[in-house]
Amino acid sequence: MLSVVLSLVAATIWGGSDFSAGIASRKSGALYTSLFTFLGATALLVIAVPVFGTDWSGAAISAGLAAALCATVGFVAFYAGLALAPIGVVTAIVAALEVVVPVIVAVIWKGEHLPVLGWVGVVAAGAGAVIVGASEGGLGGAGVRAVILAVVGGVGFGLSVVSLDFAPAESGFLAPGVEMLGGLVLVALMLLAAGATPGLKRSLEPLAMFVPGAGSPRAGLGFGLLAGVLQGVANIVLMLALWSGQLAVVGAISALYPVSAALLAWAILKERLTKPLIIGIAIALLGCVLLGIA
Repeated sequence: MLSVVLSLVAATIWGGSDFSAGIASRKSGALYTSLFTFLGATALLVIAVPVFGTDWSGAAISAGLAAALCATVGFVAFYAGLALAPIGVVTAIVAALEVVVPVIVAVIWKGEHLPVLGWVGVVAAGAGAVIVGASEGGLGGAGVRAVILAVVGGVGFGLSVVSLDFAPAESGFLAPGVEMLGGLVLVALMLLAAGATPGLKRSLEPLAMFVPGAGSPRAGLGFGLLAGVLQGVANIVLMLALWSGQLAVVGAISALYPVSAALLAWAILKERLTKPLIIGIAIALLGCVLLGIA
């Protein structure tokens, strides 16, 4: 029962993180929002690593660095999608792929076997993402770009999960901490490169990496840092849930974070979800749950 409650808490907090990041992205662009998020999450995990204890090892650090690269791609693409399209739509696509990618890697690379229910979950998650994407494409160029960015973001997050899976269990929060710190450095380098090359910065504006004509990138600082802190808190709660319950149950429930993100966007930003979008999101989430209990 405790693991169920903790998983629901983690999913709700993740949804709040995505919602905050969506607002920040529209104010500051995806790159600055990623920087703020990594900064907030890193600060929290720097505290969590010594508190919860860890065994330092090269394997954990290597896993964290690989995850940092994948997560950086994931966050930047995801936040760009959030700036271009409804939050509930983008999070549904990302969540579906974030669950499906590790499964596909496990089956193809590690030779693991997936039960029939698991394959049904893969198909449902993929189909839901396709339905959402097809509906979102009707918004024009921005919608198509948002769908592509969401797909890239979901694959990036999925591969970061695969990378973290190589970290020894006794390493605690070391690998996630390295992931967040590494992502912070990578995004900072990307911003420095864009600042030194005005043409590159302008070319990235249509992808919502920067906000055209924005007076100050700090406009989304508060929401970006909040997204990072919530991201870090959700990761800690998730680990507590995993330590107290079964992976299948925790994975299924924690994958429901698009629900809270979509509800917040609907209640606060008045984002409207059409029936095809609602159906697509529901199917994608069903796929996530089936994969979790398979």
